[in-house]
Amino acid sequence: MQIGSTSSFLSSNIISQQKKKEEEENEKLASGRRINSAADDAAGFSISQRLTSQINQSAQLNANETYNQSIANIESSGLQNSSDSVQRINELVVASGNGLNGEQELGAIQAEIDELVAGIDNASDLGLDTINVTTQSVDDNLAAGQAAQEQLLSSQTDLGAQINASDSYQRQLSSAFENQSAARSRIEDTDYARVTSDQSKAETLLEASVRAQKEKEENEKKAMGNILG
Repeated sequence: MQIGSTSSFLSSNIISQQKKKEEEENEKLASGRRINSAADDAAGFSISQRLTSQINQSAQLNANETYNQSIANIESSGLQNSSDSVQRINELVVASGNGLNGEQELGAIQAEIDELVAGIDNASDLGLDTINVTTQSVDDNLAAGQAAQEQLLSSQTDLGAQINASDSYQRQLSSAFENQSAARSRIEDTDYARVTSDQSKAETLLEASVRAQKEKEENEKKAMGNILG
């Protein structure tokens, strides 16, 4: 009786282990992940967690860079608008010196220049507020306008280099993100062919264990009946 009980316990334990194995394989198929916890693969889980941290960092850096690029693009647009305005101011300065303009015409030209200058945020820093076709020579006005144009061009060049560097850095971040994600997938993702095969084996072993347990129980009952009979 004791031997039979021990045998029955061992068989039940085997069946329990086989059920657990089958459940694990089903979880891998359902989640699509080979590693769902440290218990599945302690080393792989640790590597996966580090890669996840790197992936999150790359994603955040990429988001930060996208924000910085948006700001830079807005600034670039503003510089271009200012440059266009200064170009128009220089054209007006040249037109004012054609010798055909009277006081009224020069006043109209200055009014347009003033309107353009008012639309430029850092006009005074660029020296544009000194331009006045009604009180000073064309050469002085044109020198101020051209100096402003050069400053704007320098700012646009610097900003363009910054945007290009940002683009390059963002491509590096995207590449790192893709490589890190691919590496994590290779570690975490389920090998469906292998897991399906393992699942089939687990199911077969479970069925065989259950069948063997039933046969053993039936044999023990028959043996007990023969003894009692």
